[in-house]
Amino acid sequence: MDCMITKLNEKDQFISKIKDSDSKIGQFYHLDAMQEKSYSERLSMPNNGREAALAEVIKNYMSDLTVTEKQSKNISLLSEGAKVVIGGQQAGLFGGPLYTFHKIFSIITLSEKLSKDYETNVIPVFWIAGEDHDFDEVNHTYAYNTQHVKLQKIKYHTMTPPEASVSTYYPDKAQLKDALKQFFKEMNETTYSKQLIEMCTEIINQYDSWTDMFKALLNEVFKAYGLLMIDANNAELRQLEQPFMEKIIENHKAVDASFRNNQQKTIASGLEQMIQTDTNVHLFLHEDNMRQLLTFKDNQFYLSKSDKYMTKEALLKILEDEPERFSNNVVTRPIMEEWLFNTIAFIGGPSEIKYWTELSDVFNTLDISMPIVLPRLRISYLYPRTEKLLSQYQLDKNSIIEEGIANDKEKFIRSQASQTFVDKVEKIKMQQDELYESLLSEVEGNNDNQLLVEKNNRIHQNQYDYLIKRYLLNIERENEISMKHFKELSETLHPMGGLQERIWNPLQIMNDFGIDVFSPSTYPPLSYTFDHIIVKP
Repeated sequence: MDCMITKLNEKDQFISKIKDSDSKIGQFYHLDAMQEKSYSERLSMPNNGREAALAEVIKNYMSDLTVTEKQSKNISLLSEGAKVVIGGQQAGLFGGPLYTFHKIFSIITLSEKLSKDYETNVIPVFWIAGEDHDFDEVNHTYAYNTQHVKLQKIKYHTMTPPEASVSTYYPDKAQLKDALKQFFKEMNETTYSKQLIEMCTEIINQYDSWTDMFKALLNEVFKAYGLLMIDANNAELRQLEQPFMEKIIENHKAVDASFRNNQQKTIASGLEQMIQTDTNVHLFLHEDNMRQLLTFKDNQFYLSKSDKYMTKEALLKILEDEPERFSNNVVTRPIMEEWLFNTIAFIGGPSEIKYWTELSDVFNTLDISMPIVLPRLRISYLYPRTEKLLSQYQLDKNSIIEEGIANDKEKFIRSQASQTFVDKVEKIKMQQDELYESLLSEVEGNNDNQLLVEKNNRIHQNQYDYLIKRYLLNIERENEISMKHFKELSETLHPMGGLQERIWNPLQIMNDFGIDVFSPSTYPPLSYTFDHIIVKP
């Protein structure tokens, strides 16, 4: 496999500004990701004292997996105080979008680099956002059908989506297997398909909860790298979090005030508002079989779905007896993560790292140090056939990855059309404009006739525009094979108007290039970079 680094233009330049240590953005992070001293500072920070208990929680959480020697060693190192590089993601169907894997590769790559550069042990940790309850975000994926040159949406269908967290959701295994069958039906059958289907089917048979299946799939792919995993909704983890949950409840007014003030400062600095929330407590409570947002009003805590009120004393009693019923929202989740782990760097997606700019003051309010915040690696896969088509039409892959195929397609159609025909129609349009101006001057002062001339001109101009449009459409139809090629390039390099990694599923890559395509022996060694990576399997 080959690996190339390329530069893509970003729309808002946010990641480039981090790379350039832009003070406008840097003021909202505690540490400059581009300064070596930031890493030295994080590595030399005293540990929080929770590492042994946390390592035990992770060991128990991963006990139902086939754990490698490297993973076992990393659990021991974590227990002994080794610091981590961490990032997380929701548990998507069949692994979710490709960028989930790329986020994990980012965590692994940076932890390996830091371990080598500072001659210490830095552990890669992946945080599964199992406390999330927005099932519509994780219940589907896409498969690319080469025959129809189309991405097909594959969805796990259920009449009873979870009201609580996805960690406590137990999908219908028959329905899940139907979705798996449909997924592979859309893709080419390769020498790897059968083995991949068997692996996924075995995971479905062996595990019961939605996030446990997700965990098992990730472990099959990344266990050789020594990756550790934890579900945010793990009951044993919540026991460990109980003291900090109490601190959030006790200080909820100060937490909310610091968040709102911080957010206003980011907006005033010209940054886009990222976090939208009406709560002022920033915690959820599992009540009446639902995950419900807590809001403080009328001097009590209000449950968003049950229409119930609860005193602080009652809430703290639940926390003492059943801490697993509590979970964080987008504001408190990062702070909880950092309270738990001795973190050097947090790896997030482009939107995720923007969220953190709005949380700087919340970290300070709760007396937690914000780690170095870095964007995940961004990766596209360049198939041999895709490369062949790019060469055939002499197209730039970077341009298509960034902007899509529309401009190239338009240029191609124009090149196949008669420019003389188009020029003559454009000339007639200009003559029509001249005629319109002349006629308009003849009826000056007569409103009804002015409207008549204007309407007549619009009709003529629309007809000429329609003539050119239909003429070019006919040219497009005459070049059906080329149009199919352009669509293929779009679906592979810029699907649904965005990056490949946001839509394509990692199982597609494994199906096409091997079940071990992401393993250390096969996947090209990556270097952490702010630029875009193109992998040629």
